[in-house]
Amino acid sequence: MQIASIQPIIATLWMSAVSIAGIALKLDSFSSWTVLAAAAVVPPLVMVWRWNDPRQTLSETIQDALR
Repeated sequence: MQIASIQPIIATLWMSAVSIAGIALKLDSFSSWTVLAAAAVVPPLVMVWRWNDPRQTLSETIQDALR
């Protein structure tokens, strides 16, 4: 799998896990749901922002130059 297809899967799994945890904890206040939403959204955003594509290998660079 490529990184571009792994990132949305990881983000979806993370948000689902945090949402299930919030439901299981029976959160009832607006502030607790706000904290839960931040915990569900911020880590995937940081992951997408910081997780860069791997560097191009020497072989890929040579192949690009030959094309």
